[in-house]
Amino acid sequence: MLNTYLSLILIIPIAGAILLSLFEQLKKFLTKMKIKADCVNHALANIIALGVFVLGFISAYVPAFRDYIASTTGDLLRFGQLEAVLITIFSFLVWMVVLFSVNYMKGKNGLGYYYALIFTLLTGLITVTMANNFITLFVGWELFALSAYVLVAFERAKRGAVEASMKYFIMSTAGSMLVLLATALTYGFYGSVNFELVSIAVQASGTSAIAAVIIALFITGFAVTGAMLFLNAWLPDAHSSAPSTISALLSGIVVKAGAIGIYRTLYFAYTPDVLSAGAGAVISWLGILTMIEGNYLVFSQFKRKDIVDFKRILAYSTTVHLGYIILGIGSLAPGNLGVQASVFHILTHSLGKGGLFLLSGVLITTLGSRDLRDMKGIGRRSPFIGAVLTIGLLSLGGIPITGGFASKLMVILATFNGGANAVNPLMFINSILLVVMAIINSLLALGGYLYILKKMLFDEPDSKDTGKIKIPIFEKMALALIAVVLIVLGLWPDLIVSKIALIV
Repeated sequence: MLNTYLSLILIIPIAGAILLSLFEQLKKFLTKMKIKADCVNHALANIIALGVFVLGFISAYVPAFRDYIASTTGDLLRFGQLEAVLITIFSFLVWMVVLFSVNYMKGKNGLGYYYALIFTLLTGLITVTMANNFITLFVGWELFALSAYVLVAFERAKRGAVEASMKYFIMSTAGSMLVLLATALTYGFYGSVNFELVSIAVQASGTSAIAAVIIALFITGFAVTGAMLFLNAWLPDAHSSAPSTISALLSGIVVKAGAIGIYRTLYFAYTPDVLSAGAGAVISWLGILTMIEGNYLVFSQFKRKDIVDFKRILAYSTTVHLGYIILGIGSLAPGNLGVQASVFHILTHSLGKGGLFLLSGVLITTLGSRDLRDMKGIGRRSPFIGAVLTIGLLSLGGIPITGGFASKLMVILATFNGGANAVNPLMFINSILLVVMAIINSLLALGGYLYILKKMLFDEPDSKDTGKIKIPIFEKMALALIAVVLIVLGLWPDLIVSKIALIV
């Protein structure tokens, strides 16, 4: 039986989604009553998003609330510091997207359905985050995935939107089937899908070939949504075709669900006690290879003759950062340091990349183009755009005084500690190699971000229009909040690290 507080975290977004859909159905009736349905939708959506964020924030920072919730969770869901922090991260970015949408979605049809799908997606992500067994995880997974498919094709009249959505649907469904197969095998061999009971059964039977196969199926299935090595073909099309607000959610939080699924599998069911150091090394190298592929794809975009698509560059960049998150999870560092580092990087990347995708919406609306070559010198026309662009890109590049620097450093330290505490000297050498490769990939990614910054801030604009750019107030508020939080996390990382460190 769930307590009322925990129930609210799930009930508020899904009930809000139903209510917003109802308002969309009654739009004509409300218009006759001289009620502006869109204004009601915007206001209600912001209240719902803020409400979920406040609940998550309180549970992350007030131990009494968190302990009360944790003491009354059951077999379906669990709640602790990890879940509180992740829900706070996800709901904050959703709130920023909703706030940004007040101006960005102005005058567009189906606004109620748009917000309803966003909150259905959030409900699914929260369910995945709190899942205490593989069935609950799969239900939450399908809930957010179905919402994401529709949101990618929300502007269905736009060229390529439906095609991108179908590609995402086909690849993601294939991944989901692998997860479902692994769940069935888990139940068949270990007699349960509950994480704790599976963990006990796995530890009792020890390592086996079937356990390795099941883990491989889970990782591959989750890796599709996580846009990992060679499984990210859906990513650039979905990001470039979706509204920029949805691109922010896809890159900021949806792809993180893949990493969360892998974490749940490795640390809750098939626990580190069963996993060998070699298995952790394999997972870590998957993270490194994912980084290498991501960097290669980013730089390949700069050489294109037809269009240097800014949103596709940001999409491929997400793959690099997923590599860091997987690297932290695979480090198997003592005291869950690797997991803590990965959660911190989820936060900083969600904010940095989410903010840049939202900013891309402003740029595309202003210039009518996604081509980076058409954005030369855009930062000169708006100091605000220049500031947000600089903070976002430098945070992703891991430059000091930004949140991205602190989270990348934490991942690298966790990777080193994972090998330094190993009995086998080969694992120590392996950790050194992993750290070196992580640093090299970080420098390569930074080079790409600096190239974008050069184009947008220092190059002379080709356009004759050099007037100031006016940014609507709600869009400016969302971008400013994200930029401020990134700087605060860079200067005072302990504000969040002290809470993440409570993850055990």
